[in-house]
Amino acid sequence: MYKNLVSVLVLFFAFLSCSFSSQKDLEGGVLWEISGNGLEKPSYLLGTWHGTFDILYSYVDSIPGFQKAFDACTQYVGEAENIDNMEEFMSSFDPKLPRDTSYTNLLDEPEYSFLDSVLVSRMNVPLDKMYLKPAFLALVLGQLEEQAKLVKAGYSQGQIDSMRTQVMDVVLYTSAKDKQYNVLGLETIKEQLDMLFPEGNLKEEASQLIIALRDQKVQTLLIDELHSAYRSQDINRIVDCEKKIRSAFQDEPLYSKEYDDFLEKMIDQRNRDWVQKLPGLIKDNPTFIAVGVRHLPGKNGVICLLREKGYRVEAFR
Repeated sequence: MYKNLVSVLVLFFAFLSCSFSSQKDLEGGVLWEISGNGLEKPSYLLGTWHGTFDILYSYVDSIPGFQKAFDACTQYVGEAENIDNMEEFMSSFDPKLPRDTSYTNLLDEPEYSFLDSVLVSRMNVPLDKMYLKPAFLALVLGQLEEQAKLVKAGYSQGQIDSMRTQVMDVVLYTSAKDKQYNVLGLETIKEQLDMLFPEGNLKEEASQLIIALRDQKVQTLLIDELHSAYRSQDINRIVDCEKKIRSAFQDEPLYSKEYDDFLEKMIDQRNRDWVQKLPGLIKDNPTFIAVGVRHLPGKNGVICLLREKGYRVEAFR
């Protein structure tokens, strides 16, 4: 089970991570060149897609300048380091609810009935037999839903398993290792797992799971419109899509505060932390930086924050 969770964890970050900006001064796509500010050689910033299996590593061939930029580097920096050790980290994590806790303790009756119906229909498991923590259950349900779509589209299990090995960030990491680049991460796997599975309020976790399952409008935006925006390779279309996502959350007062908290935790704070680390990483080595595309735009996005530090960050063709 743990073997497939590298791609599932990537998906989870993509579905929770939302960024917003009214800026319209970014003209470009998903690949950017970083120069100036004392750099002898440029580095490159790629906004990757890790939202669904519809866009896999092979898609990078359609990104203008990708191979030229990748080959010009000697170092690779992704979101997480040592992702090939994910299984080891995950095997040490306990996904189960505490023995004295069940979903009857975490949800009120309407929410309990709703989640029970979802589990019976998707997993053929009643909620009183479910012992996974809500955040971990969200990952499993997301994977099952994605698999069901692929099966419906006619893909065999072998093809689906192959797709899971072709997630863009994972293959970029592997390709950089094959080229014997110095391979680094902006975060440790432990830091990412702590974000995914914080030692916190399980009731809040369960509430977030219900929100994600019920809000089909936001799910459609996340899956369909953002997918289309990425394929357009127009950073402003991605910005516009994020506006729609934010508006959808703001229309639901119960969701708005939780959305803002996720925005700060999953995007803004991580961007600020990353941009504190990047100058030291790119100073002496031309570096290929690959992070989720939704980290790029916005006043708190990586592009803007690097510009504030004095770098020229321009669309690369």
